[in-house]
Amino acid sequence: MKPEKTAILLIEFQKTWTEKGIFYKMIRKELTKRNVLINTKEVVSAGRKQGVKVIQAPLILDKTDKERYKKTPFPARLLKRFTKGTWKAEFTDGIYESSDLVVKGRYGFDACEGSDLEQLLKENGIENVFVCGFTTDHCVKETMNSLTDKGFHCVLVSGCTATRNFKLQKKIENEFETISSEKLIKEIGETMNKN
Repeated sequence: MKPEKTAILLIEFQKTWTEKGIFYKMIRKELTKRNVLINTKEVVSAGRKQGVKVIQAPLILDKTDKERYKKTPFPARLLKRFTKGTWKAEFTDGIYESSDLVVKGRYGFDACEGSDLEQLLKENGIENVFVCGFTTDHCVKETMNSLTDKGFHCVLVSGCTATRNFKLQKKIENEFETISSEKLIKEIGETMNKN
């Protein structure tokens, strides 16, 4: 793994998923049991120290952009989640840093839909993408499939993702190349020691 060709992609590390409300309640058990927030903070901290790019892919609902808004998944619109200018769209405390790259224009489960994600990856020479986020069976899965089809090597970071239940989490983990957060942190450290 070359740090300059590697990115950690954070999908929807936003307060809608990590603090309160119906979306949070949907994943709370797995989020807590799997220590997702602590694991993710440790992964991005290790990555940033070694020059690995951290890319945030939030979903932001902006009613003033009517074309994109109507393409946004219905559940998010119906429940008024991820709404621009509210706490629901804010990054989860302790996850975002100003040095992170932030995806713009996204409107679908797949973080590539309508966004500049692919462009950001190419402009930064990224080949390997370690994917974290919510939910494992929707946005994470669809984004990984899309990026893999576009030629990127994607790896699911199991300790940094969550969905409704353990069985569904394991099902998706078995569909992709997967690494634990602990092993990823170790590999980042080992790679840097070789350079």
